[in-house]
Amino acid sequence: MSILIADSGATKTEWCVKSADENKIYKTEGLNPYYHTPQSIQDVIEHDLSPKIGETKISDIYFYGAGCDSEEKKQEVETALAHSFPDAAIHIYHDLLGAARACFFDEPGIACILGTGSNSCLYDGTEIIEHIPSLAFILGDEGSAGYFGKKLINKYYRFEIPDELREDLEKNYNMDLDYINEGVYDGTQKSRFIASYAAFLGEHEDHPLIREMLYEGFENFISRIVMKYTNASDYEVRFIGSVAYAHQDMIDGILAGHNMKPGRYIGKPMKRLIEYHSIEVH
Repeated sequence: MSILIADSGATKTEWCVKSADENKIYKTEGLNPYYHTPQSIQDVIEHDLSPKIGETKISDIYFYGAGCDSEEKKQEVETALAHSFPDAAIHIYHDLLGAARACFFDEPGIACILGTGSNSCLYDGTEIIEHIPSLAFILGDEGSAGYFGKKLINKYYRFEIPDELREDLEKNYNMDLDYINEGVYDGTQKSRFIASYAAFLGEHEDHPLIREMLYEGFENFISRIVMKYTNASDYEVRFIGSVAYAHQDMIDGILAGHNMKPGRYIGKPMKRLIEYHSIEVH
């Protein structure tokens, strides 16, 4: 028998089929229950995952998902999974607990996610004991790709981007306002659409304006969220996600400037979750 571990964000879901002698990794689109119905989650699993798994018997499923922050949303995901894996014991967790486990295993600390969206928590080594809401794409998500994508598009239409950057942005990204409005107002995955523009910042991170934008976003995330946890300076701060992984030096500098303890950066948490569940199983 094998176990199935899933790490599902706004953009993609990474799945690991873990057996006694090997681990097999697969990918599908992100399965956030705020954007997906149980039926659409079920469709993705049946079309994009089940054929790859084949006849492998799954005993337990550990699903860590963005949007799995209430019993109602967890139940929606469980319903979809149960259809394809009726004999498996299904465990649904918020992706923030997955980040905390991947970052710290059974040690306490402040775990952060900086990817398409952002989030954070104070973890005691077993469970999340404090959580300052990210407020999601529209109201918050400081330091995330979605946050930076919004800032970039706003500056473009306010003529606050130098000509050399503006030309490169227009050359490599669709800056047509009708296209952007359609993605924002008619699309189901608004944060993922806007976050795709944030890649431009990574491509030009040495430009003074871009560095200023990045610094402002990370500074807001740390000073307005991370530092607000009880006795925050006593804990090491660790990060999950592609945005944090790409900008470690800048984030380390901001943390140090606030007398915080920079920790490790994990681009993809799956390897650590595999290790965590290996310990749990044994």
